[in-house]
Amino acid sequence: MKFSYNWLKKYIDIKLSPEKLAELLTLYSFESGVFKKAGGDAILDVDILPNRAHDSLSHYGLAKEIALLTKKSLKKLSAEGGLASDGKNSKIKSSSFISVNVADETLCLRYMAKVLLDIKLGPSPRWLQDELIKFNIKSHNNIVDILNYIMLETGQPMHAFDYDKLEGKKIIVRKAKKGEKINTLDGGRYDLNENILVIADAKKPVAIAGIKGGLETGVSEKTKRIIIESANFEPSGIRRISRILGLNTDAAIRFSYGVDPNLAEFGLNRASALIQEIIHGAKIASGNIDIYPKKFLPRTIKLNLEYLNSLIGESIKPEFVKKTLASLGAKVKVAGKNLFLVTVPTIRLDLEYPEDLIEEVARLYGYRHLKSKMSMATITIPEENDFKFLIDKTRNILRGVGFSEVYNYSFIGNKDINEGDEKELIEIQNPISEDFKYLRPELIFNLLKNVKSNFRFFERVKFFEIGKIFKKVKVPSEKLNLAGIWAVKESKETLAGRRFFEMKGDLDVLFEHLGISDYWYDPVSSGKWWHPGRVAYVRHNKDSLGIIGEINPAMLAVLDIPSRVVMFNLNFERFIEIAEEEREFSPISKYPAVVRDIAILVSRETRVSEVLNVIYGAGADLVEDVDLFDYYESEELPEGEKNLAFHIVYQTDHTLTDEEVRREEEKIKNALVKELEAEIR
Repeated sequence: MKFSYNWLKKYIDIKLSPEKLAELLTLYSFESGVFKKAGGDAILDVDILPNRAHDSLSHYGLAKEIALLTKKSLKKLSAEGGLASDGKNSKIKSSSFISVNVADETLCLRYMAKVLLDIKLGPSPRWLQDELIKFNIKSHNNIVDILNYIMLETGQPMHAFDYDKLEGKKIIVRKAKKGEKINTLDGGRYDLNENILVIADAKKPVAIAGIKGGLETGVSEKTKRIIIESANFEPSGIRRISRILGLNTDAAIRFSYGVDPNLAEFGLNRASALIQEIIHGAKIASGNIDIYPKKFLPRTIKLNLEYLNSLIGESIKPEFVKKTLASLGAKVKVAGKNLFLVTVPTIRLDLEYPEDLIEEVARLYGYRHLKSKMSMATITIPEENDFKFLIDKTRNILRGVGFSEVYNYSFIGNKDINEGDEKELIEIQNPISEDFKYLRPELIFNLLKNVKSNFRFFERVKFFEIGKIFKKVKVPSEKLNLAGIWAVKESKETLAGRRFFEMKGDLDVLFEHLGISDYWYDPVSSGKWWHPGRVAYVRHNKDSLGIIGEINPAMLAVLDIPSRVVMFNLNFERFIEIAEEEREFSPISKYPAVVRDIAILVSRETRVSEVLNVIYGAGADLVEDVDLFDYYESEELPEGEKNLAFHIVYQTDHTLTDEEVRREEEKIKNALVKELEAEIR
């Protein structure tokens, strides 16, 4: 927030230059700097911490902090200076003009109002306009400018209503009704709902509580009588309403952080006094209307000095502690040996616990004066969590090949299952709805929903999820599964089973980076969820790790998903166990690899795994790795045949020659022709 150096000097005799003052605040209180200098003044930019906004987000509040640091006396701010009067001698009472009803006392903690008569609206004095201009606040008229000035001075936001524009001469603090609207002073128009607190007259909302006033009851050049509102609102409620409406005003900021409810009266009287001083002839009705259902009283905190010293790590003299707390405005009473009873002023909302007081003592003692000490605690290195490490690594690998992680509820409903399936499911005793009636037996249910919902916005989706599944065998059980799903809206890209092999390639990358080598794909003919002939088990030695394949088009038709969908589903717990078992260091070869490509024409019935076995078998001496990079079927090819293309990586314990690679290539080609009747392309 911005602060005027000259304005601060009205309350305290500051001998420091603006730059030195900024340094002092940075050292003890808030990060500060000199924003600019202009017109014989300096504007300080002070980063007020959220926990101190209630007492320091004003010029007088910051002046209190400076007086504390410089040990200077603070000039008392009066609400009855000069010609001012709070109207106590007036025969006209505010309560005879207006009635106030606070219908929601949880959000409105205090509501005060005062009536002023014989108001003459006009331009503000030059000095007042100049003060507001420093903070980029546009001058409107003397009433609005005074209220803005008092907010900058005291931290109490206020609002003025044109009394003669209020229907029924009533003010009601309530929740908005469905369908209500309001036009605000800044030209905005907002649709209201039952979650928004408003200030209303007998017929309509006239302000958004604690945020913005309404246009219809705003003061104008015709205004003769006004009502000044000085209220206090619950911080979280104001934050929520501000977010709902997208309306963030100076008043909303202050109420969101919290304002002392007891400041409302002081701010109201201060504003009334200044109005009477500037607008000659203005009259103040006697008494304040004050709805204050639960008064905010000073808190008393027990402070043990031994505990204080143990936290600070320094032996602080009791006299210093007592003097420091008293300088904060607290009343300190000795309650026993090493025990103080500290009553803190209501303006310091942040002081609730002994630790808060200890922090203030340490801060004002000066952190730089505290001697550094070696920690006496034993620092132990946490045990390595291989399971978490491998989960995180899995996530990173899948993200690296284009997957996005999703998190779904562990529940499904009747709509997600076929008739008869419910017998195998674990039912929730008290589900919140029919859509959350069962625990999911597989991740596939929610992942397919993710595909459908995201197809509204994207042409392709690629998700993975790590989550628990629940099955009823003899007793209910839960397992951690990993599933991935990939879908592209119908196009040429989806033809010929291409997605299946691309998903298989993603799995191969995952296995490779986790150091799992002895795995293979075992084709299976059918399955409820799977497309016949386009599904395979993922096996490791004799273990089944999971399954990969295309989703059955019949299932997709039921879900209205216009695409081929490819998915893998793994027993993640067993998968991680194997990754742990097979993790080992493999040094990088000092000798370069040689990559050659080979394309072959084989029968459509020939499996890729068969081709790989032949290549590895024939090239056992030199072949390091083989990758399928192209799969092609077309009417242009001989009937019943397909084209496969592979990257073959050759590497050994020395630099390979062209002749060595050529001989190995010939062995591989001959083996492919002999064993698979392949045609080399």
